[in-house]
Amino acid sequence: MMDTVSPFTNAQAMLLARFLSSPQRPKDTLTYPQLAGFLFSLANGPELIPPSEWIPLVFNDQEALYETNDEAERVLEAMLRLYNDCIRERTGGIVSLPPGCEIRPWPMDNLSADAPLSQWAQGFGMGYDYLAEVWNEYTPDELDEDFGALLMTLSFFTSPTLAEVYHQETKGTGSLEQLAQSVIEIFPDAMREYAHLGRRIQQVFFC
Repeated sequence: MMDTVSPFTNAQAMLLARFLSSPQRPKDTLTYPQLAGFLFSLANGPELIPPSEWIPLVFNDQEALYETNDEAERVLEAMLRLYNDCIRERTGGIVSLPPGCEIRPWPMDNLSADAPLSQWAQGFGMGYDYLAEVWNEYTPDELDEDFGALLMTLSFFTSPTLAEVYHQETKGTGSLEQLAQSVIEIFPDAMREYAHLGRRIQQVFFC
């Protein structure tokens, strides 16, 4: 699938943002940034999850309520392109946040409820939780600490409460704002390492 699906575009990001935020969607449908984090986490996990399994989760296991077949095709194509871009990242492509999930310049602004990075982190956490048992079973013991650091980085902006918990756990002398800035600086590397680790585990145990 990866080689036959075109790259994800800005227009498709806007389409998904509009569609998922519509009041016609079921309660607790993921926002677009949440979807992006969710798919990054799933696509780069140790066990690949087929679209038939994760698409219902986007809509909280309810009907998406497409108005037309054309709308359904365009939305599903956009989601599959986003998912496949995440898989490209694990196979050597550039690891980056997709359009519409940009990091705000002021670090603490990324902890706001409407911040794209905060919502991305929420979605990432959902995807990790979905595969937590697989991660726990197959992550080598010697990588537990490093993997924990990756999870902290990628989920840091989920909420101010979680960020403060991480700040307390680090026992550093710096402020929460300084920690937030540090997390932003290492965020791309953490995305890359998460993808690489998931790929390594899959190659060893699932191929």
